Amino acid sequence: MIKTILASCLILLFTSQYVETRLPLELEQIYKFHKKVRKGLLNCKIPGQPPARFLEKLKWSKLLARKAQKQANKCNFNSTDPDDFVIGEYETIGQNIAEYPTIEQALKEWFDEHHNYNFEKNLCNGDCKNYKQTSFDIELYPFDIHNSKLLSSVTFLLLWK
Repeated sequence: MIKTILASCLILLFTSQYVETRLPLELEQIYKFHKKVRKGLLNCKIPGQPPARFLEKLKWSKLLARKAQKQANKCNFNSTDPDDFVIGEYETIGQNIAEYPTIEQALKEWFDEHHNYNFEKNLCNGDCKNYKQTSFDIELYPFDIHNSKLLSSVTFLLLWK
C-alpha cells in the first residue's frame, strides 16, 4: 500500500514537472520560428544574407517577461520612458510590436523584411528594423500577447536584449 502511494506521488510529481516546463502554444511557435530562422542564418539559407558566425543561445528572462506583461496590460506600446528600456542588469532592451490575427503572421512579416536589408552596407531599403532585431543576437526572449476588445487583431510584444 505504501509503495503504491509512493509510486503514485512520484508519477504525479514527474507529471507536474513536465507540465510546468511545457511552453504555451504561442511561445512554442516563436521558439520554433526562431530556430528555423537562426538555422537558415547559420547555413546561409537566407537570400542576400551571409552566414552568421555565431548566435547566442536563446534564454528566458522572468524579469523581462514581467515587464512585457506589465507593458501589455497598460496598452502603452509607444513609451518614451527610459525606465521601460533599462531593466535590472540589462543596460538596454528593445521591443518589437505587431498587430496581426496570428503570431505566425507577425513573425512572417518581420522575417520578410530581410528583403529590405543590405547586410554588407548595414542599410535598409524600406523597413527592416524588426528583421534585424528578431534575427540576430537575441539573448533574452520574453513575450506577451494582449487581446484588445477594440481591435480585431492581437498585439504581440517582444522584449529582447
